[in-house]
Amino acid sequence: MDRRAFLVALTPFVAGCFGGQRSQPAPTSTEPSDPTPTETPEPTPTGTPTATPEPEASDAAAERITEARNGLTEALYLYTGGVTDDLLSVTAETEEFRARDVLLRLNGIQRTLVEAEAEATTDEQRGTVASLIAMQEFLTHATDAQSWLIDAHDALTEVYTHLDDGDLGDAEDDIERVRTAAEEVSDPTTTLSEELDASNATALDAVDENEYEEKVAQLNDGADVLGTLSDGVADLKNGMSLLDRGRDEAADGETDRAADTADRAYDVLNDVEDRFDTLLDDFPERAEAFETVADDLRYLASRSADDADIVYENNS
Repeated sequence: MDRRAFLVALTPFVAGCFGGQRSQPAPTSTEPSDPTPTETPEPTPTGTPTATPEPEASDAAAERITEARNGLTEALYLYTGGVTDDLLSVTAETEEFRARDVLLRLNGIQRTLVEAEAEATTDEQRGTVASLIAMQEFLTHATDAQSWLIDAHDALTEVYTHLDDGDLGDAEDDIERVRTAAEEVSDPTTTLSEELDASNATALDAVDENEYEEKVAQLNDGADVLGTLSDGVADLKNGMSLLDRGRDEAADGETDRAADTADRAYDVLNDVEDRFDTLLDDFPERAEAFETVADDLRYLASRSADDADIVYENNS
């Protein structure tokens, strides 16, 4: 076969093998492109919550509040004897203190305050009721403390009278009254000082914060003075008992024993006099109701100490 004929015969075969292939362009290198940043959508603002409207004040609570306020004012006037609303005018020297009437009136307000508390619908009403409840507690504890101080003052006066007359046995019951009052007055005065607040006085027109604080101070000072006097009168009576014994021993001719007893009596009585002197040198102004009887007792201790010294000198 000549060469030409062979090429002609080969052409269809080659075309069948390669004719369907397209030429591919040579790959072209490209620089990597920076990624396109994706924008973060802004949060959709939410609406401001609607405030819950304050409920309307309760008419029922308002009525109970007025009733309780009037009742507390009446109790305050009963406390002061109905002549004035000045709490400080009542002292340990007050002769007619209607404690029972005050406490009965305060007790009668209790139900009204409970109802007012239940009916209150606003913060203002609830705050007013809370202050009125606190003022009821204040007057209750003040009445309790005042009663004990008045009883103690009366008992101290009786103690002085009995001791001055030489009736030591009769003085014993009154000394016990003084001791009891000194112990009992501690609880109400502590409560007034530590658990209640003068700001509650704003709930009443008849008393302000300053008067409230002054009254608490008056009761506390009275309680402090009473504590000193209570210990003092007990020791005074013991010293005077020793003095009487020394006199009896001297009368029986027991001179050595009389001198020893009188010496012990002098030590006790002189110590009582020193304590009363210290008290009177810096006597609290708010407790001045006790000052006169304290001075009387100091004088009695001093005089008895001098008597004991004489018995000692005469028998030593």
